[in-house]
This record gives sequence, structure tokens and C-alpha cells, in this order.
Amino acid sequence: MIAPLTEKFQILIYGKDIRLLETRKLLLASSGFRVHTVSSLEQFRSVANEKRSQYELFILCHTIPEEERLKIRAMATHQGIGLYQLERMEAPPRFIGKVADMVPPMGAGPS
Repeated sequence: MIAPLTEKFQILIYGKDIRLLETRKLLLASSGFRVHTVSSLEQFRSVANEKRSQYELFILCHTIPEEERLKIRAMATHQGIGLYQLERMEAPPRFIGKVADMVPPMGAGPS
């Protein structure tokens, strides 16, 4: 299991399939990550802007249309936030491992 991250570190996952979104949230939460989920571009923009300084990583599920991915990629780049785009059939261990590789080490705090 991955050690819990600092209080301020949070991940925002955006996906269209509610069941997959909740499963991914539970996988990451059980590994010590603080995770929030949204299921529309409007929700994503609202949450991302409201808590701008708190997010260190945006995760986009494979269900997000390419046009929306491009908009979010631009937002992440502008805000200096990491972006991970999930593949369609990504196995849970690979998913958790890739997210762990993208976060700062324990005690480093948010960038």
C-alpha cells in the first residue's frame, strides 16, 4: 500500500461512466490518495477553479471526448497541474502505480 499523501495533495478524476469513476476513486482512496470525482466538463471546470491550488493531478478517464481532453490539457498546463489520461482497459495495479509515480514523495508537499 502507498503511504497517504500530504493533507493538501488532491486528485481530481473526470469520467462519464459513473460506475468506473467510483471504482477508480475507491482504488485510489484505498491506497491513501485524496480523490474527488466529476462527471461533466462544467463540474470539472467549477471544481478545478474553486480548488485550483489544492489539486496536483487531474485524471481523465477514457470516456472523455478528445475535444474536452484538449481543453483540460490546456488548463492543466496553464495551472501547472499534472495530467494522466487513462487507457480503456487499464489494470488496477498499473493504474495505482502510474498515479503513485506522478505524485510527490511523502513529506515533499504540493509543488
